[in-house]
Amino acid sequence: MLARNPDMICNKFINIGVLCRNRASVFVASSCRHYNTEKPKWKKPEKGCIKLNFDGSSKSRKASIGGVYRNHEGVFLLGYSERIEKATSSVAELVAAKRGLELALENGWFNIWIEGDAKFVVDVMGKPAQMRSKEHVKHINEIKMLLSLLNHFDASHIFRRGNKVANKLANLGYGMKMPKVWDEPPPEIIRLLRDDAKGK
Repeated sequence: MLARNPDMICNKFINIGVLCRNRASVFVASSCRHYNTEKPKWKKPEKGCIKLNFDGSSKSRKASIGGVYRNHEGVFLLGYSERIEKATSSVAELVAAKRGLELALENGWFNIWIEGDAKFVVDVMGKPAQMRSKEHVKHINEIKMLLSLLNHFDASHIFRRGNKVANKLANLGYGMKMPKVWDEPPPEIIRLLRDDAKGK
């Protein structure tokens, strides 16, 4: 997937199970900085870093997730949408972040800036948190395991207005019968991508 991508560290999918066995499974925050993004505008990552924006949604007993990866120029690299089983909004946000990290590792992206509009998800990436349920604990532990496989990550919260692309992809997930991964942006997000890249 995405073999033509100049930001790809390797062209092979990463076997996460193998990585888990080869690296320490204990979570260590890898220079995680929490940016307090006051102005709700999407910001480009530094060169050499891939930015992941994620979002989870829950409506009327249904839930979906979405996310987008972009490079230092704001260029679309990959996107995903998926309808998931019935879940609360908080669980949907956790699943969206987890799926985003899985895809990052599969594509060989080990230097990630991860951003979402669910502050509690961002917070648990860098510090212990009091969990609400066993389901929350399960997803958070899996997220921290995935983070431990990265070389470096930053995590930040942004208001919903600055997370429009991920939000749109999450909403598209409601209409998906099967999980969808895009290596080209769907028409619904092209204008949003352009606006973000221009700092609008």
